[in-house]
Amino acid sequence: MTLSVKNVVRCLFSSSSRSNDDRFAQEREVKALSTESYRTVKTILLVDDELSLLSMRRFVFEALGYSVLIATCGEDALAVLEAHSVDAVVLDYLMPGMDGGETAHCIRKLRGDVPIILSSGCLDVPYHVLKIVNAAIEKAAGPEALITAVAQQLNP
Repeated sequence: MTLSVKNVVRCLFSSSSRSNDDRFAQEREVKALSTESYRTVKTILLVDDELSLLSMRRFVFEALGYSVLIATCGEDALAVLEAHSVDAVVLDYLMPGMDGGETAHCIRKLRGDVPIILSSGCLDVPYHVLKIVNAAIEKAAGPEALITAVAQQLNP
């Protein structure tokens, strides 16, 4: 079964006015993804100091069948990377303490092979940071853009 990102996002965020048949079909699609990907589950680390955004993103990526780890700052992200196998990192830029640039630099030293997707509302991310990361997505782009970026990094 092929997963439609649009259907999953619609399923997660659409209004309750949709018919039960549509809702159940989309829920079955999400469940099928979870069953299909059991043996090939990818782990992503979400790093952001905005707890509500972190929770929403965790919910979305878990619904898509990913294993999700979270960190609310750069220091915690590095500790998670040392303790767990991670396939990709979604990293905010503007955070207290270590910003996303410093965190990305440390991630490269610790795990040079892990894809880093910078997801930030900051419009002036320094060029040297953009050279360190594999992809950059504006937070305002919505969940579909981030889902696509993560999938592209994990399945080149």
